Amino acid sequence: MTLGEKILSLRTGRGMSQDDLAEKLEVSRQSVSKWETAQSTPDLEKIIKLADLFGVSVDELVREGERPQPPEPPEAKVIYVEREAKPGLTPMQTLGVVVEVTGVGLSLVGLMGAPVLILPGAALVILGLPLLLAKKHPWLIMGWLAVGLSCLVLNPYFSVCPWGLIGGLQRLYLYMTVPGIRDRSTILAIAVGIVRGLLALALVFFTWRAWKKKKSLEKDS
Repeated sequence: MTLGEKILSLRTGRGMSQDDLAEKLEVSRQSVSKWETAQSTPDLEKIIKLADLFGVSVDELVREGERPQPPEPPEAKVIYVEREAKPGLTPMQTLGVVVEVTGVGLSLVGLMGAPVLILPGAALVILGLPLLLAKKHPWLIMGWLAVGLSCLVLNPYFSVCPWGLIGGLQRLYLYMTVPGIRDRSTILAIAVGIVRGLLALALVFFTWRAWKKKKSLEKDS
């Protein structure tokens, strides 16, 4: 509603004529008529008197439209602050410590009179290093070290690629078809070739997948 419409509505609502309102405000009836028909606007002093006379606030009298609602307070945001990780060993590092201690223990026992334990002890020391030190893909590193050590130590059972798998399968076939070669060395060749070959193929697959994932993360960043 406009100011004139409000004056008209408030005046008629109280049963007052234009003359009655003009008398109370000490103005002419024509002035009241012009206010109500929007031909003129009362000055600030008359607006205050109109507000007091009708029992409304000046804001309610002069404002057109609804009072704007106050803005809603912003939603509280919860900020999580990560605590610094306490110093200590991760489960992977703990396993690495166990493997290292075991390897060192076997090596010492081997040096004191059981030479057969020196080689597996040294192998455990080498294989435990990725678990103890590597932050990413320690199992892959450990697997590749295991394949490498087996190729060095168990020579010549890796002469047929991939890393003895084909040779192991060939020897298995011969073992099953030729009775005369069923000795301990043949059984060792079969076991080493098949186990190491399958491990090498698995390592190739998981290494490729880790490399692909790393490239994808670098591309996204």
